[in-house]
Amino acid sequence: MMALVRSEFRKVTTTKVLLWLTIATVTFSALNVVLLVFLTPRAMDVSTDVNFLLDPAYVTNILGAAGSSSIFILILGIIGMTGEYRHMTITSTFLVTPKRPRVLIAKGMAYALLGATLGLIAFASSFVVTLIALSREAHAPVDATIAIQILVGVVLAFAIYAFVGVSVGALIRIQVAAVVGALVWVLIVEALITVFVDWIGKWLPGGALDAVLQTTNVTGRGGEDILPTAAGVIVLIGYAVLFGTLASLTTLRRDIT
Repeated sequence: MMALVRSEFRKVTTTKVLLWLTIATVTFSALNVVLLVFLTPRAMDVSTDVNFLLDPAYVTNILGAAGSSSIFILILGIIGMTGEYRHMTITSTFLVTPKRPRVLIAKGMAYALLGATLGLIAFASSFVVTLIALSREAHAPVDATIAIQILVGVVLAFAIYAFVGVSVGALIRIQVAAVVGALVWVLIVEALITVFVDWIGKWLPGGALDAVLQTTNVTGRGGEDILPTAAGVIVLIGYAVLFGTLASLTTLRRDIT
């Protein structure tokens, strides 16, 4: 199994996809920090006459900006799986490892490690930008304990979300369909479902992700609106296992030509 995982690492590091998605992850996280520090408080201060940067909870939201780039990690996992079908390298992959579920597991493990690494990079970069941006404004103190909790939440969430992406890519082999479908689901469908059936939102993949990122409060929600962090981890892993199992029973068994 470890040989398969190493093979997946070699594959992903020979393409530019990892580089571009890393840049997108870091840039998006940093941009969110800038918006939360310089634009949002000024826009809100006009109507509320309150300095949000003096609120410790709001500073926690800023620290959690790294979690906002999770969509790029999902896309990374999807491309990691569907790219093999798109470029037909999946033929040699399955010839070397005829037991196809092993390939899925190894790829999921490799991309989970990549997701965790990108979570660390995203947090580190957004944390540095946060400190630089806040140094120019009056603000509530940055709590080191909360910062560590946020780091753990982002790393764990990105690792699981990358595995979910691989499972989705295995289930929907067409790359464009998988990526577009994931974006539509995350950005539109989940929001609509939550609007009409509020209680079910926390049990969907995005809601479970919010729970894993609960210590960051990145969505501004908390308390009863989201699951406990441990439950969010279990639900999110459950989705990865569910999609992977469905793929193993269906698309992975099909002809690749």
